[in-house]
Amino acid sequence: MRVVTLRIPDKSALVYVEKADPKVYFMIYEELTYRKSFGKWEKPESLYNPHTKSFPVGLIPRVKSLLNSKGYRVRIIDEREIKGVEINATWNEKYQLRKYQQKALKKALKRNMGVLALPVGSGKTIIGLRLIYELNLSTLIIVHTKELLYQWADNIREVLGIEPGLVGDNNWDERPVTVAMIQTLLSRGVDKLQKPYAVLLFDECHRTSAAEKFYELGISLTQKLRFGLSATPWRRIRGEELKIEGIVGPIIYEIKAEDLIKEKFLAKPRFMIIEYESSMPPLAERYKELYEEIIMENKERNKAIVGIAYKLAKRGHRVLIDVKRIEHGKILIEMFKKKGIKAEFLSSQSPNRWEIFEKFKNGEISVLISTLLKEGVDIPEISAIILAGGGKSDIMTIQTIGRALRPKGGSHAVIVDVKDDDPLLFTHFIERQKALKQYYGKYYDKELEKIIKK
Repeated sequence: MRVVTLRIPDKSALVYVEKADPKVYFMIYEELTYRKSFGKWEKPESLYNPHTKSFPVGLIPRVKSLLNSKGYRVRIIDEREIKGVEINATWNEKYQLRKYQQKALKKALKRNMGVLALPVGSGKTIIGLRLIYELNLSTLIIVHTKELLYQWADNIREVLGIEPGLVGDNNWDERPVTVAMIQTLLSRGVDKLQKPYAVLLFDECHRTSAAEKFYELGISLTQKLRFGLSATPWRRIRGEELKIEGIVGPIIYEIKAEDLIKEKFLAKPRFMIIEYESSMPPLAERYKELYEEIIMENKERNKAIVGIAYKLAKRGHRVLIDVKRIEHGKILIEMFKKKGIKAEFLSSQSPNRWEIFEKFKNGEISVLISTLLKEGVDIPEISAIILAGGGKSDIMTIQTIGRALRPKGGSHAVIVDVKDDDPLLFTHFIERQKALKQYYGKYYDKELEKIIKK
């Protein structure tokens, strides 16, 4: 049998192809090439470098599978050493892993690389912390927001009983387990890291908007043990998918939301649609003006949103209204104030964001309007979501509504979307509903399927 050698040098995140037939290089190039759009133009881009005959380490399983299917045997020479220090954490016994979490952990420990894909609310952070505990090696956790930076830090203290390092938000304090913001590491350079980390853990690694940054950082970090945590690993653009896979490897464990709903680990979703009638037809032609006219400044639409939120709050729900623009949030909060309803608006400009979080958690307010709570922020008190901001992003839709799918003692989680009549915005509504149908499977509303199929 023909043999292809793949060699990974020490202190490298690249794999080098050696001793191969000329056509092998071409096959690998084709497998790792996608078409990148530049406006109206497209050009091929590959994660295989034909000059150095190398590709990112996370793509080894993909390349190995390709070569095996073509009759080649693959020999992997891994020269990387695992360098780090023991963390000597203690495990808080209050946090016991569920069976599916144990399966995810077992896969990660066996494979040493890959993505663990579990729905929002399934306890991915606990799995990540248990992985760190079991490996007992210094770890660098990569996040992309300040909220996640401090949330991970709190969880490390609570679950592992050790003080975490922080890199980001004007902090640069490294410890055996350090949480770091991707933006800070890229702007200041990974060569500024002083500690020898053995493990890389990328949180929310599905983010297509940050795929380039994740890739740039992942290639410059050379740890052998590397993992990704994701709630929504699927995406539309193959190049972005390849880049995420290139730095953390393929999905090695996945469980669906409908499986966890069936097992009562997540609340059952109940879907509602807001329909409204506008007194004036839209006049705008460009999307920016159309969005402002129909979504942000539409009195009938906003009135319907406030009305539904009020009814849900009256029924005992803690309601999150998701908006895309700060201006939209300000419009809605003024409408709530005029009605005498206790609500707060939370954005990147809010100086007292933690105080607002606490008020919502404690029940002092029952309606929270926000541009922030799409990824990672853990507020299990939310039981109803209103997607007031429109848009068609499948990942953002799932991340946002997943905030409401925590266990609620048998009660339903309410997911409210707004159906806009404008042809373009209606297609966005259909895209959001398709994402919900794909994610929630048999728990998706059958009546809404009729709308999608029209």
